[in-house]
Amino acid sequence: AVIGVAELECLTPVVGEVSVSEVTLPELLAASVVADPGAVAVVCEGRSVTYRELDEESNRLARVLLEAGVGAESVVAVAVARSVESVLSVWAVAKTGAAFLPVDPQYPAGRVEHMVVDSGVVVGVTLSQFWDRLPGSVRWVVLDDAVTESRLLSVSAGVVTDVDRGASVRVGQAAYVIYTSGSTGVPKGVVVTHRGLANVVAAQRSGFGVCAGARVLHCASPSFDASVFELVWALGLGARLVVVPPTVYGGEELARILVGESVTHAVLTPTALSSVDPAAVGALGALVVAGEACPPELVARWAPGRRMFNAYGPTEATIMSNASGGLVVGESVTVGGPVRGFGELVLDGRLRPVPFGAAGELYLSGPALARGYRNRSGLTAGRFVADPFGGPGQRMYRTGDVVRWRRSVGGPVLEYVGRSDFQVKIRGFRIELGEIDAALTRHPRVAFAVTLGRTAPSGDTVLVSYVLPSGDGEPDVAELTDHVRGFVPAHMVPATIVILDELPLTPVGKLDRQGLPTPDFAIVRTVFRASTN
Repeated sequence: AVIGVAELECLTPVVGEVSVSEVTLPELLAASVVADPGAVAVVCEGRSVTYRELDEESNRLARVLLEAGVGAESVVAVAVARSVESVLSVWAVAKTGAAFLPVDPQYPAGRVEHMVVDSGVVVGVTLSQFWDRLPGSVRWVVLDDAVTESRLLSVSAGVVTDVDRGASVRVGQAAYVIYTSGSTGVPKGVVVTHRGLANVVAAQRSGFGVCAGARVLHCASPSFDASVFELVWALGLGARLVVVPPTVYGGEELARILVGESVTHAVLTPTALSSVDPAAVGALGALVVAGEACPPELVARWAPGRRMFNAYGPTEATIMSNASGGLVVGESVTVGGPVRGFGELVLDGRLRPVPFGAAGELYLSGPALARGYRNRSGLTAGRFVADPFGGPGQRMYRTGDVVRWRRSVGGPVLEYVGRSDFQVKIRGFRIELGEIDAALTRHPRVAFAVTLGRTAPSGDTVLVSYVLPSGDGEPDVAELTDHVRGFVPAHMVPATIVILDELPLTPVGKLDRQGLPTPDFAIVRTVFRASTN
């Protein structure tokens, strides 16, 4: 075929502005305090905290953590549900120069144990209501314990400096560690640097129009890196962070908060957004969707009357590598072009750029990439590979996402096509299906298990697990569901489990995934369990 000039140009890598701001998280936070110390920084369920108060209280906690041996490249667990205290804790850890590890206190004990041990947590921060669920192998600073409260009052609320830390905080050091699902059944920790976070704030400022008067929603799970996006979106720019209680997930409850707190900016997954009536959100003028593919019908409902953007980025690319321009009803939904800090290539299986408009796998490069996986050098080497188009020592991250280039007025943009492997996303969480399979096969009456993402009649992606009994009696579906719930978070528990008589195989003896039966969604049940808090 004859390739025109425009197509030929797009056979080479399309690279964004790869320079990033050399700013650390403590410096970003300090700048927001100086801007207006008396401004409200965080609100949650009627409680408000000013930037000065947040700064002083986090200074006190940072000093207590420094006394416990925390410092650069060490990891501090923050096992606090979404609240003023969770924000305070993250800010305090950042001031020590250490990396924070967000831990959802509702996660199974075994998963939390793996996260804190694998990451090498030095000390953790929590509240008394969560303390008895957490690993005893870690020293926990319990914020509402009388001894801790007394200790916090005894230390200075003054600015934490390099003298207190014993060293300066550098942009290449770890800012946080966040765990994602692992294909072997073991979650893997992604180590993200300060340099990457500075890039996110720069992209937020230039792309989404937030300012000191903005009110930014904070509703993501602490184990979803969108929560970090929300924190720096508000606090990195001197705006107000509106914290949604951890019991609120969407629907009318979320809409009431959006209206009651006059929220102006929010980032939500398409699943959460679809549960809210766009006519009942008050001042919300800037909306970012991320974490899942955004369907055109959602744009049709939400884009009129506000600025709506589609953002994309794996955890390994410091939350966001791409952002669209304002979405327009009736036009194709793309993830836009690269934000500052990233180069992007769409390559075939032999690492050659594909023709313009052809589907290929997306590779990301640039200084805003994460450092790699904690204690997983082999996995890091397999996903963060040498960049054949870059200089010596430069890397690119293999996303596993299939995309294609599309033309737009502002230049080439990416259209998301799907996954190249068996990962799926549920409510914004990236899930390695092998982790669910590993949990199922721990049951004594399960010989084999495989999990797929299936499209339910509602259009949502749900998890369906297929199980082959071991021969010691057919396992009970409800029992298996409870069994899985003991190993994985709620969003990874299958919506239904299908018991198989035999496995469908291909002619060469491999599992025939296409031959697995379609579940009867009419009998899929959702089990509601009341909070134990």
